[in-house]
Amino acid sequence: MGPLPLNPSDAVTGEKGLLAHFLTFPLSQITSRAVLLTASCLMLFWAFPGYGIPSQSVRVTIIASKYISPYLQAVEGIQTGLAEKSDITIEVFNLEKLDDKSRLELLEEEGPRDVSLFVAVGPEAARYVWERIRSERAIRVYCMVLNPEKVINEKERGCGVPLNIPVEAQMKMISGGFPTLRRLGLLYDPEHNAGFLSKAEATAPLLNLTVVPLTVQSKKEIPSTLERQWNHMDALWLIPDRTVISESIVAYLVKEAFLRKLPVIGYNRFFYDAGAAMAFVFDYRELGRQCAQKILKILSGEACRDAPPLFHVWINGKVAERLGLRPSENYRPPLQLGP
Repeated sequence: MGPLPLNPSDAVTGEKGLLAHFLTFPLSQITSRAVLLTASCLMLFWAFPGYGIPSQSVRVTIIASKYISPYLQAVEGIQTGLAEKSDITIEVFNLEKLDDKSRLELLEEEGPRDVSLFVAVGPEAARYVWERIRSERAIRVYCMVLNPEKVINEKERGCGVPLNIPVEAQMKMISGGFPTLRRLGLLYDPEHNAGFLSKAEATAPLLNLTVVPLTVQSKKEIPSTLERQWNHMDALWLIPDRTVISESIVAYLVKEAFLRKLPVIGYNRFFYDAGAAMAFVFDYRELGRQCAQKILKILSGEACRDAPPLFHVWINGKVAERLGLRPSENYRPPLQLGP
């Protein structure tokens, strides 16, 4: 089995009216009105930094990395979130199915009255958009990209909705869902997640937790590493890591942890269904709608900054009961009992 996929304002519509209004004033008032008009135009210019005077229409091109359900649901969410804006036209492409002609059309310069915004859904699409769409007038946004700083050159970073749930937020959910847990065994490869470990270790004392590093550099090292550490942890915490995670490995880890009465904490629906006591779960359509809101805010002039993804935390009540765990009695969103 291979690695698990990750679950995975109008801009300016009244400049003509503003000019006509300006022309109705007597000559004696032209100078002051001209100043106001100039100031207004400058404000509108800065609403689209780097793209010149804003246009009355926006073309949004959505490029999905692959033809798989999570990406398709995210695309649907983006379309739904933008559907009510009559000045936005939407095109959707699948990177896997783009022929040479379609790729050339994507790279063509747009008309002088258009604002073009490209939305990359998934890492492959993000890499394509940032490498191939070179127009200075194009706005670029990503959605459903894990660790975008590893996919996109830091100097060219745009913004969007990554798949990274802040480490502090995850640990708060773990502590809030299972208050009796204190020692979290974090299985990771330092090549991919040394930064994650550092953030977790810095956050742990604030929540009265301890992080037990379970360092591996290959799948073969997992059994021996765990054998040395099973007695030093209260839960096994699994995070996205290409060295560690595959379907067969997850099944093995859940089984071994269960035999030792230890809960597993995972990061998508598959972990929950496989027997994890807690899982961080994404609603992909919800992520798409969140991305659409980000797009609308950018078009209205808001600064381009990442937004932490919306997520849900499912507690597996049956597994928790069999492990003798006592979940928190008062759940608050995004914590909830899973289906």
